[in-house]
Amino acid sequence: MESRLARTTCYFADGHDGFDRDGFAHDGFAHDGFDRDGVARTADAAHAGRLAASDAGYFADGFLRCFAGAAGLRRSPGAMINRGTFARLAAIGSACEQFLDACAAAGSPAQVVSLGAGLDTRWWALHALGRQPRLWVEVDQEEVVRRKALAIGRDAALHGALPEGAAAASLERGAVSSAAGYQLRAADLRDVSALEAALADAGWRPAEPTLVLAECVLVYLPPEAAAAVVALFGGAPGGGALAVYEQIGPDDPFGRTMVDNLRRRNCALLGLAACPSCAAQEARARAAGYSRAEAVPVLEYYEAAVSADERRRVERLELLDELEEWRLLLSHYAVALAVRDGRGGADAPLGALSLRAPVARLFPPPPARGADPPPS
Repeated sequence: MESRLARTTCYFADGHDGFDRDGFAHDGFAHDGFDRDGVARTADAAHAGRLAASDAGYFADGFLRCFAGAAGLRRSPGAMINRGTFARLAAIGSACEQFLDACAAAGSPAQVVSLGAGLDTRWWALHALGRQPRLWVEVDQEEVVRRKALAIGRDAALHGALPEGAAAASLERGAVSSAAGYQLRAADLRDVSALEAALADAGWRPAEPTLVLAECVLVYLPPEAAAAVVALFGGAPGGGALAVYEQIGPDDPFGRTMVDNLRRRNCALLGLAACPSCAAQEARARAAGYSRAEAVPVLEYYEAAVSADERRRVERLELLDELEEWRLLLSHYAVALAVRDGRGGADAPLGALSLRAPVARLFPPPPARGADPPPS
C-alpha cells in the first residue's frame, strides 16, 4: 500500500505521476529551493488528470483535447485520482459560479485572475455559454505561457472564440491579448511587483471585484511570497474572493510521504510548513485583508457540498476498491474560500458567497444539447 500511496500523492498534487518525459533537464533551481522546471511540469499533470476524468465521464469539456498536444497524452490514473479531480473541479467551479452570479446580480463588472493557470480551459467553456467575465487573466511561468499561446494560435476552436483570431497569440511577447477579455501573461509569482506589472498590462482593475483562483500554486512558493500574493488581492479596493486548493497535513505518515515524494521529483512544497492546516489557510487570508474565510478538507467538501445524486452518478462510473486510501488522500487536501466585499456588509454583492454552497453539477456545464461542440 505504501508504494501505491506514494505514487498517488504525486499525481494528485499535480506534481508528477511517474511518467516524466525522457531527457527533461532539471536545471531550474533558484536559491530558495524553487525548481522552475519541476513546477512548470505540473501544468501537464493537471491537464492530463482533467482529460482522463473527462474521458471517464466525470464531466464534459470538449476544449480539453485542444491542449492535448501541448500537455502530452498519458494513461488514466484510475478511479481514485479521477474522483479527486472531480471534487477539485466541483469546489473551484462553485466559487466561479457564485462569484459571476453575484456580480451579474449587482451589475458589477467581474474579473477573474487564475494564478498558475496552466492549460486550463474554463474561459472557453464560459465563453461557449456566454458567461465569461469582463476580464479573465491567466498567469503562469514563461515556458507554460508560451506553449499555451502556441496552442491557442494553432487551434481554430481556441482562437475562434477571440475576435482577433490567431493574431491574439503573440509568441514574440509570450502572451495572449483579446478584446473578448481573455488575457494570458507570464510572471514569476515570487516577485509580487512582476505580478502587478503583468496584471496591469492585462487590464486588471483593482477597484473592481476580483475572484482569484489558486489551485496548487501558493504551496509551491516560499511562505513570504505566497503571503505577498494573497495580500495583493486582499488589499485591493474593489474587494473580491480567493479560492484556494492545495495540500495540507504534512506531519503525519501520509503527509510526510507526500512531501518527500514531491521533493524527490523536484517539486518541493515550500509553503506547506507555514500553512499546514485549514485553520492556517483561513488565518493567511484574513491577515491579507479578506474579511472572512473558510477552509475544509476536500473529503469534507465532497461529502457535504456535492449533492447525493451527483455523488451517486460519479461513484458509479468506475469501481473504487481503495476507499480507505481515497479518504486519506482527500483529507490531505484543502479547499478554501475567502471573501472581502468592497462595499461591506452581509448583504453586499459578495456577501452570500459560501464554501459549502450545494453543488448539483459541475460549473461550467457543457453547452446545451444541440450546440456545436469544438472540433477535436
